[in-house]
Amino acid sequence: MIRRKRAIAAGIAGFVIAALVMMWPLPLLFYALILEEIFPSRIAWDGHTAWKRCDSAIAGRTSWPGTPSTACEAMHLCANEAPLSGAQEKLLKQAIRATPGCKPP
Repeated sequence: MIRRKRAIAAGIAGFVIAALVMMWPLPLLFYALILEEIFPSRIAWDGHTAWKRCDSAIAGRTSWPGTPSTACEAMHLCANEAPLSGAQEKLLKQAIRATPGCKPP
């Protein structure tokens, strides 16, 4: 009987601890950051980490924003903030030239 009560108490305590950990924002932040690294298409172009999406957009794995003006803004963001290789810079310049009304940064 005492073992059963201890097992139930341990189970409840474990559940409470697990619930507190899940509600704590730090694990959720780490989870969100990991998801951004794995799935860059989840990053919004108007967010603070939009530059992380540049590599995949230049490579064609994710899309640029829908309208030419917002796509141009995103391309300028990539040109100014993202660490790009020489090949990526060349592809980005080609994409900028191909976007209507988009001038070089």
